[in-house]
Amino acid sequence: MEKPSVLRDAQDLTVIGQTGDQRDNYVYAVKPSLEIMEAFYELSIAMPLDKNIPAFQQHWKFDKKEGIKGSSTSLVLRFDCRIRPYGLWIPGLLEAKVLESQGKLERGTYGDYGFVIYSNDNPNKQVAEVLVSQAKELGLKLPLIVPFKALNYSVEGKEIKPSFVKSPQGIISGKEAQDEINFLKYHKANSGINGLMHNEIGCWTNCSLDASDDDGRVDWVCGEASRKILGEAYSELSERKYGNRIKELIEEQRLDRDNFEKSLQETQ
Repeated sequence: MEKPSVLRDAQDLTVIGQTGDQRDNYVYAVKPSLEIMEAFYELSIAMPLDKNIPAFQQHWKFDKKEGIKGSSTSLVLRFDCRIRPYGLWIPGLLEAKVLESQGKLERGTYGDYGFVIYSNDNPNKQVAEVLVSQAKELGLKLPLIVPFKALNYSVEGKEIKPSFVKSPQGIISGKEAQDEINFLKYHKANSGINGLMHNEIGCWTNCSLDASDDDGRVDWVCGEASRKILGEAYSELSERKYGNRIKELIEEQRLDRDNFEKSLQETQ
């Protein structure tokens, strides 16, 4: 698959913030076209061995009008791993909260935005023991809120085994993570590993790693680009979004003016 230009025909676009190392480089979140999301969806299910993994047999399909329908923590981790070679990733909590503040997280659907690691206990004790041990080696303090881009996974038997990437980024740890956890509304956990979900009624909550139904959505991805590229992408998006409406309004204004001039002539 060639490297897609997710900005070329984006459905929506927002700037998250500047990157830490380059002043002219920005993190953005984009809602790609359905065409590109379908290509990513096909990429996500391309591994034949996935058919034997229960964690990947949850709600996950592509709808030509709505995009990806269905989601779970495990499924989105797999999806994130597939789009990384294209310089993209699924939003973590920090990016998702920017989208939320702008009213861009759709009500009536839910999205998965990472893992919450509390301890090396249940639920998911075996995975928790591995990740907590790795977290200690990285100098991270529990609890942790971990975006998908900070994790890889391997397959052993019929189970997936998440592990940290070599230099994980975007992890929220210790007191800062606990402060975020305190705002969870439902199913707030205190041990093991849980998923982090923004649910159908607009609340943040913990969830099972494999919790999934047809209301799930995976519709935003993040990337990095320069001010110039983002400016061009926004101009093109704005033209697609407003261009025809502006032309229609101009035509409506012209017709109104013509009718007004006609009424003046008729009264003479």
